[in-house]
Amino acid sequence: MAEDLVRGAVIGLPLGLGLGYPVSRLFDEDLDGYVAMPGVTLAVALIFPAGWLLARVARIASPLRTALLAPVLLWVLSRAAALAVPPASPRMVLLGIAGLAVVSYAGAARLTGTTSPAPRVIAAGMVCACVITTPLVQEQRAETRQRQQRTAYIDHLRASVPLAVPAVVPGRRLVRALILAEQVLELSYAKGRGNDADVSVRITDDEDPRHACEVWSSNDAEPGCRRLAADRWLWRHETEGRMVLFAKVGHRLVEVDSGSLTVDEALTVGSGLRTVSAEYLADVGD
Repeated sequence: MAEDLVRGAVIGLPLGLGLGYPVSRLFDEDLDGYVAMPGVTLAVALIFPAGWLLARVARIASPLRTALLAPVLLWVLSRAAALAVPPASPRMVLLGIAGLAVVSYAGAARLTGTTSPAPRVIAAGMVCACVITTPLVQEQRAETRQRQQRTAYIDHLRASVPLAVPAVVPGRRLVRALILAEQVLELSYAKGRGNDADVSVRITDDEDPRHACEVWSSNDAEPGCRRLAADRWLWRHETEGRMVLFAKVGHRLVEVDSGSLTVDEALTVGSGLRTVSAEYLADVGD
């Protein structure tokens, strides 16, 4: 009946506002989600009894079935809208949920108040279609977001750090590449995929290895830098067995930090670099 359609829309508005307000707070950047969740939980718990009570007051033909069906329709429409529309401001979320609630309660009141099977079949088909397509759309969105994040990270690598790695790291493989700071690339090496990294290599732009070693040494309780060869300086912590080799390779400074390498192995690591792509560094550890 047309009266049920109008009455359903009337009760859907306050119910939509009551649910939409706490949900919209989840989209507020200045508000912690944990603060808003109790309100969302309370609104979800009350939507059925409140809907049933308002449906009885509005004299909808089938208040119980309307109160049961409308939240289902609202959930389906909300999921479909979330997939079709990008994240919005809290105000737009509030207005959107209120509008969908008006449609959901009007539709539920109309469907439960008619004896014709056609509207029910159409509604059931729409619900099934939304339920089936939602996971597919979510998966596509997730894949698109991952590709966008990877592309942005690759662009950031190209603009921020030297695209090079040591030509040789004896007995180890590259397991992680990070942007440590502007123009500083940090590489972690381990003996195998399941092993912890025990060699750290930092590559920066042009810098004097002796000065870099002295800066490192001045911050330690056991200062002291030793020259091994031209443009090769070594800091070593005798108690812990840790050492850091500072080597000039072309126009770049290579720092080899490890507690497990020998001096000769550290010199091998700091003896040469090979150019790699930003895509290669982005895929390290995958």
